[in-house]
Amino acid sequence: MPDEVRDKLKPKAIELRRKGWTYREIAGSLDISISTCSLWLRDVPAPPRKGYSQERVAAMWRSRWEPVHIARERQRLETKLAASKEIGELDDRDVLMLGALAYWCEGEKDKIYRRNERVSFINSDPSLILMFQRFLRVAGVPRDRLRFRLHIHETADLDAATTWWSELTEFPADRFQKPVIKKHNPKSVRKNLLDTYRGCLQISVTQSAGLYRKIEGWAYGAMLGPRAAEARLAARSDETIGAMMTKRSDLSSDKSDKRAPGGGFEPPLTEPKSVVLPLDHPGSGETGRFGSVGAHHAGVNDTESEPPGPLH
Repeated sequence: MPDEVRDKLKPKAIELRRKGWTYREIAGSLDISISTCSLWLRDVPAPPRKGYSQERVAAMWRSRWEPVHIARERQRLETKLAASKEIGELDDRDVLMLGALAYWCEGEKDKIYRRNERVSFINSDPSLILMFQRFLRVAGVPRDRLRFRLHIHETADLDAATTWWSELTEFPADRFQKPVIKKHNPKSVRKNLLDTYRGCLQISVTQSAGLYRKIEGWAYGAMLGPRAAEARLAARSDETIGAMMTKRSDLSSDKSDKRAPGGGFEPPLTEPKSVVLPLDHPGSGETGRFGSVGAHHAGVNDTESEPPGPLH
């Protein structure tokens, strides 16, 4: 492009850009390429185009999409309410199945490698906490065997959260056990540290080994049905017994390996002492590497070539 043409068109391009024109509009108006516009106008800030302010964009979005989102949310609510009515009222059998399944998902479980038949349930959802309390009542657990403990981040309001959970569960706040305070990690981006964050509530039951075994049976019965549950529970019991016997066998084997023939626990000496002693040791009478026990050690003079005569 000749210099006189460039000197004539460039000021016009700058003027149009400051009025809010786009590169494409300027290139089409001045009959130049978009790359030329970009080269000429790269240092010229583009002012916001009229009619495209944030307020107007938000108003346009609300007028177009807000009715759609409201209608969709109403459809979601109608589906949820209809499904809730299908469940109806729960009897005690339903509560036992529901509570056992919820515990099997969120509760502390016994393992073959770590026996711990103790009922302990923790969750942050208040609806699940209320459901588990109802489950314990139906299961016949006295209220004085319940223990409550709050797990919460150190940045949260501990007193407010304790009061909130106490009112929800109708359990005195002063009877809550010492809370578990979680250290805050500033590197992690957490979204549950808002005003509505109240931590997790743990409900434990004392003397609960029998209740735990019932929960395991209820859970497998609800998940698999009677026959399959019986087979699964029997198989798990066999696995537990097998693991226990294997562990005891390993311990007995380790002890027998360490035990000496005489009953002690030190390993027996399997080689002659002349093998262990150095050649120049005073207890070694032979010069060979694997000679017999030394004469000094045996109490015999090494200069004698014949055995001693009979004693008189």
